[in-house]
Amino acid sequence: MCRLLFNDILTFHSNLKKAVIKSLHADYKLYPPATTKTEEQHIEAVKKKADDLLSTVRYLHGEPDDQGRVSNFAHRALKNICLAFYYGNMSKCLCQFPEFQEYVPYRALALFTAMVHALLSSLRKHSIDNSAQINSQDVEDAYATLSKAILDVLDHPHHGPKLNVMLADWAWSGMTSYVTKHKLMEHTWNEFAPILG
Repeated sequence: MCRLLFNDILTFHSNLKKAVIKSLHADYKLYPPATTKTEEQHIEAVKKKADDLLSTVRYLHGEPDDQGRVSNFAHRALKNICLAFYYGNMSKCLCQFPEFQEYVPYRALALFTAMVHALLSSLRKHSIDNSAQINSQDVEDAYATLSKAILDVLDHPHHGPKLNVMLADWAWSGMTSYVTKHKLMEHTWNEFAPILG
């Protein structure tokens, strides 16, 4: 039984990583500009883009709302990953469970966002060649910090209700036949900090 559970967890982790990688480059535009000529320039350009996404926390931010305020945890990539992973055609589709049918749970949001952070951190460090190499401790650390950040957003009078509505909208999108259309560093709090202004 332990072996079956262990293999299932590894498969779940591997499937999550695949879903994130599939969206990462396209949705975050993590490819070098056409002006780069050498492989070294390509690598540095990707590292710089990954660093910029992490240091400015843009990997979490979606389009500003109608008041011009930042939308936390609302980046298009996060939505695409969420819908592909939790509501896609996997054999163990989590949308079969009631908690995913009306709302994307906060822990589920923190989990795939932590994987995004870990893979961006790997890209920032190694660039393209080793982008799939991540440490499970990095994912766990990011998960804990992002869970706290989600609670901070939920406690805010403007951003909390907006996040709840967004997660309900994502679940509705997932439940109404969503189809995918895609083509080891220390972290600072700034990489996880929501903007609550």
